[in-house]
Amino acid sequence: MWKRIAAVCAVVLYIAALWLLCLIAVPFGLWEPLTRPSGVSWRAHYVPTLTSGAWFDCSVDRKRDVDSCKAWDDEGHLIAFGNYRLDGENRAATEFELRPSMVLGTPGGPKLAWIYLFKDYNSFGRTLVPVNGEGRPLERFEVSIGDGK
Repeated sequence: MWKRIAAVCAVVLYIAALWLLCLIAVPFGLWEPLTRPSGVSWRAHYVPTLTSGAWFDCSVDRKRDVDSCKAWDDEGHLIAFGNYRLDGENRAATEFELRPSMVLGTPGGPKLAWIYLFKDYNSFGRTLVPVNGEGRPLERFEVSIGDGK
């Protein structure tokens, strides 16, 4: 009887320790959250910040020389999407450079959001800016309400 009670207590303590470890590890980027919000791509990876986090799904489109990205907030709301190039460089980030760290939204909506990339040792590096079909940075008047839905 006592062995059974001790085994149940050990299992409960083990689960509580894992839960506590998860609560600590996710904000520091050691683990991704155990579940992802509805609508977030299965390829997306989670990047935490001090106050929240974002899910990023970015890839390099070599034919068009752009980075195709989508980003969602912690609750699964789309906060950035479209084609991007490195700010001031008129080229796509390489797969090595394409390490999103944070999204800066604008009043123009997700189509005009900027995506910051990590540099070495998780410091901020370059910025991805949204571009149009010709590869030029988007202006507010080029975005129409309802894009990407």
